[in-house]
Amino acid sequence: MYLTRAYLNPRRQGAIKLIGNPRALHALIMGCFPDQPPTPPDQPSPRILWRLDGDDTRRPILWTVSPTRPDLTQLIEDAGWPTAQTPQWESKPYTPLLDRLQTGQRYAFRLTASPTHRQPSPGPNQRGRRIPHTTARHQLRWLTDKAPHHGFTIPPAGTPHDIGPDGEVPLQLQLRHRAKNTFAKHDHHNQPIRVALTTATYEGTLHITDPQALRTLLTTGIGQGRAYGCGLLTLAPHPAQQRNGNAL
Repeated sequence: MYLTRAYLNPRRQGAIKLIGNPRALHALIMGCFPDQPPTPPDQPSPRILWRLDGDDTRRPILWTVSPTRPDLTQLIEDAGWPTAQTPQWESKPYTPLLDRLQTGQRYAFRLTASPTHRQPSPGPNQRGRRIPHTTARHQLRWLTDKAPHHGFTIPPAGTPHDIGPDGEVPLQLQLRHRAKNTFAKHDHHNQPIRVALTTATYEGTLHITDPQALRTLLTTGIGQGRAYGCGLLTLAPHPAQQRNGNAL
């Protein structure tokens, strides 16, 4: 597995088109893996996750996690700084970090996801329609409910006895950004349709309870919209871990 970071130039026309259209960016990213092995029949293709962090509007960062090392030369030529003196993309093996995960460790994390829920079934043998969570409260609850299944919990922000104004214990978790993006694609019949994608970007602290479950999450993603830049959770050293000598 590889973790790759690349920088986009939002003043270039190519970057403007990609930043505003997750489907186009996904298509370009998928073309950046020359060594991707062929997928056997009747098996899902290896998961390639990506996320675009636009905190620095002058230099958005594109992260990818992938089974093989990408070649982002075309991406940088189309939407980056191809003549820059410093490297504009870098890949590192992801396995060393995955192997170091242990129960009880804490990490800072960032995640952009598409939090959704399924409506009740309208009838026998029918599945309810999946719809997005649109309020901050429900988007936060979506992640805290999912966390134990994926090998982590979100620790309290204060003491366990602190109660917030909503009657709940505040957690080390915040919504950094919330958005709704609409873009065009074609359905299975090659008919043009509009896709509405509701996203939430989370930042906080996680406490590992099941390293293997967390490894699976880090390499396969979480939630819906993974082809459109959702589901990739990344870790960073937590100050407490650094003091204990367990930094990345």
